[in-house]
This record gives sequence, C-alpha cells and structure tokens, in this order.
Amino acid sequence: MTNIRARVAAILAVAAVALAGCGDDSEPSADETSTEAPSEAPSDEPSTPEETTPQFSCPPELSDTLPESLDPDACWSHPDLERPALIDGTVFALEPDASDPTTARHILALDAETGERLWKSEVLPGAVSALRATEVDGAPGVAVLVTENDAGDALTEASTAWGYLAWPADAGGGDGGDAGSEDPAFQPEVHITVPQGENPHTDVYWTDQGVLAGDQFLATDATEFTPVNRDPEPMVVGQYDLDEYFAGVSGDLVLSYVRGIAYTDDGSENGDTYFGWLARTFDGAEAWNTVASTPNEEDLLFAEGPTQMTMVVGPYLLTITATDENATAFEVAWLDAATHEPATPSAADLAGVQPIAADSGIMASTGALLSPDGGHLFVAWSTLAVIVDVEGGTVTRVPTDFEIHATTADDSTVYGSTQNGTLTVDLASAEATAIEPPHESFDLVDSEFGVALLEGGVGETSYLVGGRRTDAG
Repeated sequence: MTNIRARVAAILAVAAVALAGCGDDSEPSADETSTEAPSEAPSDEPSTPEETTPQFSCPPELSDTLPESLDPDACWSHPDLERPALIDGTVFALEPDASDPTTARHILALDAETGERLWKSEVLPGAVSALRATEVDGAPGVAVLVTENDAGDALTEASTAWGYLAWPADAGGGDGGDAGSEDPAFQPEVHITVPQGENPHTDVYWTDQGVLAGDQFLATDATEFTPVNRDPEPMVVGQYDLDEYFAGVSGDLVLSYVRGIAYTDDGSENGDTYFGWLARTFDGAEAWNTVASTPNEEDLLFAEGPTQMTMVVGPYLLTITATDENATAFEVAWLDAATHEPATPSAADLAGVQPIAADSGIMASTGALLSPDGGHLFVAWSTLAVIVDVEGGTVTRVPTDFEIHATTADDSTVYGSTQNGTLTVDLASAEATAIEPPHESFDLVDSEFGVALLEGGVGETSYLVGGRRTDAG
C-alpha cells in the first residue's frame, strides 16, 4: 500500500506546517483581530480535500442500491468488472480487454478500501474456467484456470491445454502499473499446462487440497497434474447401480456420497435404500466405504432413507441427519476423510476451509458456507437451512420457508438472498433479517471490507462496488 503511505505522509506534512505557524511570536492575541491572511508555506503536496475525495467513488445513482452497510460517501465503484474475489484487503476481478471485450480478459487487482488499482495482468491466454482468491507463496493472491491454445511443442495446433496461473497481491509493485511493462513481477508465479482430457473445460472445481480440472488434479504444492479416474465402476447391489455424488478430493482420495435404491430381483418387494461415504484412489479403486442400508417399504419412486445433508469440510466429512419427520432436530457426525474414523474437529482445524456439498449431485454449492474462524457452518438445501455450531455440536434451524442462497459469511453473519429479496442470517441465533429493498446483500466480505456486484439491466452498465463496511465488528 505504498500509495496510501504516501498520502498519509502528505497529510502529516501539511499538518506539521500548520503547527509550526502556531508557534509564531507575532501572532495576534485573543483580543486582537488580524487583518492579514495567514501565510502558507509553498508545497507541491496535494491538498487534503483532493486526498479525501475517492478517485473511484460510487456514482450518486447507486446510493439507493448499495449494500446497506456500505457508506455511499466512502465507497468505490468500477464499471463492467466480472467474477470478483476478495482476500486480505485485495479484490481481484476480470476486466474485458478494450481490443476484444467479448473474449479477452485481464486480471485486475484492487485495494479493497479505496478501489485503487494495484496491478493489471497481461491478457489471459484463453477463456477463464475458474478464478479464486487464494494464497500464493504464503501471501494473498489470485489463482486462475484458463483454456489455452497452441501451448507448446508437446501439443498439436488443434489441441487444448489447461493453464494454471497465480499472482501475489503485490505483483505490480507498490505503484501498480500496466501489463507488458518490464517489471518481471507481472509474470504469473505458476504456469502449468497439461492436456485437457475428455471432460469439457467448464468442468473445473477448487478444493482445499488443490484444483480438479476435468480428469486432471493439481495439488496445492504440485508442479504437474495427476490423472484422476472420474468414471470408475459404480457400486452394484444385485442388478442395480447405486448413485454416487462426487464430492471432492482429500489427500490422495476421491470422495463420493452414495445414495440409491436396490429393488429385489423379482420386483415383489421395494428393496433397500443405500447411503454413505465412499472413497476411491485416483485410479478408481475403492479405498473404503461406510455405505449402509435401510428398508425402503413405502415409496417406489424416491429413496426412503434419512433426510441428510452431506459435505466435505477440508480434511473431514460431515453428515447432518434429521432425527424427526419434520426435520426440527438433527444429529451431526464427523469423519476423518483419510481414515473414515469418527472425528471431533475444532474451529481452529476448520478455519479458512471452503465446504463442498456432496448429496446434491453438484460439486460446488453456495448453500454451504463456513465462517472464516471455523466456528459456524451454514448449510441450505431446498427450504431447509441450518447452522452448525462446530465445537458445541448443536444444529439450529433457520426459521424461514424460502430457499436461502447464501453468498458470503464473516464470523457472525451470513449474507444471501431468497425469492423475496436479500437478507442476513445471524450465526449465533439463526435469526434471519430481511434487507429492505432496493439495497442489496454483499457478495463478498473479508474482515472489515465488503464487495458487491450490482448488475445493470439490458444495455445498462454493471458496477463492482466496495469499501469499508460500517457493520464490521
């Protein structure tokens, strides 16, 4: 934040000049009236009023739609930025390139408080498959996956490769700068390519262990991708294949949740519902499973097994099971992903982890959010939303009849939306509070800063807005 330090130094310099003037013996007494304007020492430093006016301030027309905890007089905005990510006071986003705004993109790094540009990458070599705020060499940064053409001698002109690029937050140096400068810090810290495989390039997922791109996995500290068998032989009971919902990667294991029905061979009975965790090695061989069964006597169309929400939470597997018909009481069970032994993680064990829902059939889900301190987990499925106190072992249902789409969370609050508008959910009490329209919820929060993407209508400008939150603890 060299520019911020420079502005502070300038303000202090002006203050020092003013204080020096106060010690002048010729200053008139309190009973006298001075007819001369006070002298000012010449200075090349910018004036204080100019310094307190944000360069990227929010347009007045956005004031009514900003998140209610974003001060309209102290926020910043940038038009037409895409897919923001926020970490440790730095916002990263995609910026269309002026020469080809339909396909070419830069990565832009912004100061989360002022909106000032810190740096801009060169044009990315292909379509962005995924972008995530993360650590780069132990410091805040951004990692990007792209689809890259003509990536080297090992590939034909027609082939496509994955490119993994990562930049630290200070890639442009203290003064920022443009892509293509001679500053070598603009080069990505990591640039790895690998043949794409059979899966489409949009099939990209981030986990706490690394990046899964199609059927290739890149561990956090690895220098090359490892092939993963994403289509192993399924579990079979009698003549029925059991459904597996891919959940993620932990260590050298690929994790799935099994939930399916196996009817009797002659069809005279409804058979059993099977459910539980399944771990495979990267080559598809089964490592362990906790799959159990229960009679399915009442429903020929849907599994009658327990109402459950399942997810991977870092190195742990979590199952939340309703213990009554109306899903008002719950039990939680944690397993160590490596050993499938029962576990009792602490908040510190989970701090900074991003949970991944497993039973919905989708890899990434905004319905599962963990507070940054690891203390509370928010989980939503259909109209059921609950908060898990990790160390207390309790589960509290959020009193709402609408599906909640959670977007972000801090240590005390979840920000999200329902079909009726945006809202917050208190993690301690599970109380949901509507945000009065037309104000919006934050899309991202990080300590004292917040960011939201205000989508414009057809033909209108969209804005990325942010700044210091007035509700930050």
